[in-house]
Amino acid sequence: MSNNLTGTAFIVAEFRAEENAETTPLYTDNVVKIWLNEETRKNASEIAQNSPAAKEMIKLRTKYFDDVLSNQILAGCKQIVILGSGLDTRAARINGSGVIYFEIDDRATLELKAETLKAHKIKANVRYIPGDYVQNNLIALLKQSDFDFEQPTYFLWEGNTTLLAKQDVIFVLETIRDNVKDFKLSFDYMSEKVIARTTGYQDINDYIDKYESMYTRWITGFENIATLAEELHLNIIDNFSTAQLHEQYRPHRSLASNLLKFYFVCTLELISE
Repeated sequence: MSNNLTGTAFIVAEFRAEENAETTPLYTDNVVKIWLNEETRKNASEIAQNSPAAKEMIKLRTKYFDDVLSNQILAGCKQIVILGSGLDTRAARINGSGVIYFEIDDRATLELKAETLKAHKIKANVRYIPGDYVQNNLIALLKQSDFDFEQPTYFLWEGNTTLLAKQDVIFVLETIRDNVKDFKLSFDYMSEKVIARTTGYQDINDYIDKYESMYTRWITGFENIATLAEELHLNIIDNFSTAQLHEQYRPHRSLASNLLKFYFVCTLELISE
């Protein structure tokens, strides 16, 4: 494991991989195991004990994003951009004729990813773009990889917005809106109430306090995604809490945590003139 590579990527990969063992899994990811070992299993197990909700949140969002992405490809979308891609496996497992992925993340993550996929002879039509999509100019990063700004594009932004400053989240959305002719974009976000500790659930406050003391601080939440979309001149296609996804995907299981009521996934698109 590279010292520069965030351990979080491996934890997310472990949580994703666990779903494969279900009798009727929400999704199948046979690629993710190539990055996992005894160390990653141990670290993930420790985090799951301290943060039981995290595992289910990641599995539910994976299912949702997989479905949206698959539908975009079926509808003819040929360009997929994954911001902060980490150890995302979709370029290797969800594809189609002529579909190309652009993945942006730090160099260490992308190099490890490319090397491991190659070593396991797993093919993916992907262009890796090392860089920080907030600090290094997202449009410049895409231009250097021959991205076609005129073509319909699907952007996937998973597991990032809570950790960024609100102005940076808005900046990324505005940048895409102002430069890409036709796009749809999915991302996950936390309710502002979670960040402000005003959900009314003490167990959520305790959970966040414990999580942040062990890992990293959650910075940004959004209370009304409709207001944000309207301000940015974007249209909402989907907006679901992970509690709603849980009810849809796992109707016979009880909710793992009240936190799922305040953690959302959404898909936005440009409002056509």
